Amino acid sequence: MDFKKKMKQRLTIAVVYIAAGILLAAFALITETENYFPSAFGFALIILGILRLIQYRKITDSDQTMRQRERTESDERIRMIAEKARSWAFSFSILIAGVIVIVLSLLEQHDTAQPLAWYSCVMITLYWVFYLIAKRKY
Repeated sequence: MDFKKKMKQRLTIAVVYIAAGILLAAFALITETENYFPSAFGFALIILGILRLIQYRKITDSDQTMRQRERTESDERIRMIAEKARSWAFSFSILIAGVIVIVLSLLEQHDTAQPLAWYSCVMITLYWVFYLIAKRKY
């Protein structure tokens, strides 16, 4: 994929983050729920989107910076490191979620453990679906 096209996609994603954050924060403020998660998550999305916009602006300011960033992102070693880090993070999060589910179940906190157990099941299912797609594709 052309690097400029990839950068424009990243810009679009940053704008989507900001829009989703505004919608989530507005929803939380309008409904006046006692749960602070939606508004906090909305504001976090807004901040993340703004930071992405600033990053995009810094990268696209000069051709030299664009070329340097393109070279960095196309480096095979850096790509392998990023893939390993994502893989380890996924494995670690599923392992921790499983341990927490077991501990909560032993403490008879089944209502708290169930969403985390569902999350783990969905993530493992998604992993296998994407694995089979990638295996077929490559």
